[in-house]
Amino acid sequence: MEFAKKIVETTEEIFSTMIFMDIASEPPFEEGKQVLGCHVSAMIGLTGSFSGMLGIHCPENVGLAISGAMLDMEIDEINADVKDALGEIANMAAGGIKERFAAENIDLELAIPTAISGKSYTISSPTKSNRLIIPFRVEQGRFFIEMKYNLN
Repeated sequence: MEFAKKIVETTEEIFSTMIFMDIASEPPFEEGKQVLGCHVSAMIGLTGSFSGMLGIHCPENVGLAISGAMLDMEIDEINADVKDALGEIANMAAGGIKERFAAENIDLELAIPTAISGKSYTISSPTKSNRLIIPFRVEQGRFFIEMKYNLN
């Protein structure tokens, strides 16, 4: 299903047209447990031809930079604006992936985005889920787009 390719293309498109930040993708992480060390995440559920969750995970300084660029304002703390901006990025990424899959007659529906922040949190999913994490680099550091999914 080429999840990695669709995620990279969608993320690059969002950052070039909506956020106006240069990004570079890195090779996907191998399956297994990765500690991302992030302080803010936004996620959105997908259902239909497959079910899953797409998330964006950022260290604080990267989340602030991305949100500030998207909103064209200075942001110095994780607040509702940051969570809303990252939730919208997750929504746009899921929408872009939905559009790319629709071209292959794979139908998906999106849920409402959810954002969380804090110094220590764990995001879990069923152990039989497939997991793909793609790191992206911006000037301020790395952020991650994660896709967890089960084929129906």
